[in-house]
Amino acid sequence: MGPTRRRRLAVVLLVVGMTAALAPTATARVTVETTVDGTAIQGGETITVTDDPVVGVDIEGDESIRSVTVRVDGEPRRSVEPNATNVSERFTLDLTDGDHAVSVVVDGDERLTATIRKDSTGPLMTYTSPFESVGQPRADEVVIERADTTLGIEFDDLSGVREVRIERIYEWRSGSGSRRDLETARIENPGDNVSHPLLFGLGRNELSVVAIDVHGQRRTHDITVRVLDARQPEIELERFERTDDSIHVAGTVRDEVKVESLSYRIEDTAQTNFVLNPTSNEPTRSRTAVDFEFTASISDNTEGIVLEATDVAGNVREWTIPIGYRGHVEPRVAIAEAEANGRTVDVTGSVTDGRVTRVVVESVGTDGTVVDSRTVYDGTATDRVEVRERLDATGDETTVVIRAVDIDGREHRESVTLATPGAATPTESSPTRTPTPTATTTPTPTATTTVAGDGDGTETTSARGTLSTGVVVVGVLAGLLFVAGRRIGRRRR
Repeated sequence: MGPTRRRRLAVVLLVVGMTAALAPTATARVTVETTVDGTAIQGGETITVTDDPVVGVDIEGDESIRSVTVRVDGEPRRSVEPNATNVSERFTLDLTDGDHAVSVVVDGDERLTATIRKDSTGPLMTYTSPFESVGQPRADEVVIERADTTLGIEFDDLSGVREVRIERIYEWRSGSGSRRDLETARIENPGDNVSHPLLFGLGRNELSVVAIDVHGQRRTHDITVRVLDARQPEIELERFERTDDSIHVAGTVRDEVKVESLSYRIEDTAQTNFVLNPTSNEPTRSRTAVDFEFTASISDNTEGIVLEATDVAGNVREWTIPIGYRGHVEPRVAIAEAEANGRTVDVTGSVTDGRVTRVVVESVGTDGTVVDSRTVYDGTATDRVEVRERLDATGDETTVVIRAVDIDGREHRESVTLATPGAATPTESSPTRTPTPTATTTPTPTATTTVAGDGDGTETTSARGTLSTGVVVVGVLAGLLFVAGRRIGRRRR
């Protein structure tokens, strides 16, 4: 073989060797199958369990498998060194409730990562109405002051709430013995919250709330709800009219728990007439607010009617209404005349009918700001108030308002808007408005030249200049002296 052929053969062998060295090594085949409680799970999937799950790992490889590790949230939980081509492991993972990332690592390579969600408890409940509590109330008892309420609950569950069951039990005694009232509700797929009307009875009530999630897991709260009532019933009249020898009365009686009865009698007499007959403690929604109406015979000597409302707790509201009562009538507010007079406006008017305790007249600018205000009346209830006032005006337009407050605290008003082109602006004329501050400019001190008082004719500069000005002057002088000094030095050289 000649030298040339030997060299060619060497080159070919070198290329073949380098190609073999650089060629990728074939990766051994590894198959991983993972199950959770017998259900196969793939990478990236999420599976929900209600108890600590049994995890199965089956691995098959072309080569011997040195190590297998199962990690939970990055922490090793199970490790084996099989040194075999086939591995099969079954073990129970101890997990807390929530989502957990589970990974299978074979010979250092992560082969599968999935999520196991453990939901082992029933829904958490937070009460928002008629009492507030995160979970079961302390001492398992709550106190409320209103019978007709709304039960509000918010839920928190990893998988979702499937059903809510509500049960209220109330027992009371009547003339025939002990009685029991039951109210139940079943709400499916409530979502994150529920709001359900619920009626309680006076005193002790037993409330049971059961929340069930989509896996059938439930949480039950047994709560004693005690209803207390220390407030008197309320009576509101809508009609009180006399016709010859009779009086017609209509209105509404209300109570936070239940109206037990409503009666009336002619003042200074003993005969009681029931409008609403006495009743028991049985929870009755229609007895929390009841409309009533009756007609009573009166004489010329009758001075008033006595209404008496009683609730099931024994609280009594007694109201003696004079025959001439007009409190049920809405006050009539009227502006008879309003006139602009330069910087002021004059207004006359009246408040009649009804019963009022306070009357105020105001002048108001276009931006809603009260320019001037006068209290015309403030005292005991009256059925007539005359208004005659002079108020400050503002801008080009001023609104005059008369406000009247009735015996129930409700406000009634009447207004009129006047053109007031001659009025001063609010900042000039109104004692009730705060003037808008205006920006002021402080003069900057300047250097001044004065003649000295000793009469020598020399000029001196006052030190009233600003600091920055003095610094500039000193700097300029220093520069001039420096330049002059350099010139003198050069000449000497």
